[in-house]
Amino acid sequence: MNKTLKNEKFLFAIAKSRLIVSRIFGLLIIALLIFTGHSFQQGKTVDVFFEMSGLLLISICSFGRLWALMYISGYKSSTLITEGPYSIVRHPLYFFSFFGAIGIGLASENILILALIISFYLVYYPFTILAEERKLAGKFGQSYTDYTSKVPRFIPKFSLYREPEFYSVTIRKLARNFAEAMLLVWIFILMHFIELLQDSGVLKVYWRIP
Repeated sequence: MNKTLKNEKFLFAIAKSRLIVSRIFGLLIIALLIFTGHSFQQGKTVDVFFEMSGLLLISICSFGRLWALMYISGYKSSTLITEGPYSIVRHPLYFFSFFGAIGIGLASENILILALIISFYLVYYPFTILAEERKLAGKFGQSYTDYTSKVPRFIPKFSLYREPEFYSVTIRKLARNFAEAMLLVWIFILMHFIELLQDSGVLKVYWRIP
């Protein structure tokens, strides 16, 4: 087996396991939230700044992901989507998810969690993106090659933006995508519930990152 084929198999294995790896990592982060406390004294300016900045980024992420998911509702497996958010960046879901990842880290008000989330995203997801691009190139051929030659991979180019006047979506899939887009908002609420339990003494804080 040549090196190129091995590399492709490695990339596809990473992409295929994306959901389960992300969920395991998410559970580890929740465990850290339960047993570690804030890095800053509650009510201080920096504490409030981290929380509000996190909520802002989570909101941007939720809106952006819903926007992108709307365009692929019912089309993801059969059509190369090049309009709406996909006209300015090839991976809008990952682009907005990065905002959300930083937002969760900031809203946790925990330096360790922020560092772990950013590191995980920057180390793991580039492989997933490369694997998805190879899969799309194999599926759509020259059409995808032409698309990649014009639209940037991760940093949006807003001058390319275009959208149709009308667009059809599958309502059932859109509803499911809406729930998925709101996931980080629910995690934000869960973090505050954990914080409430810690403040009330129900959960003991074993470690606090300065």
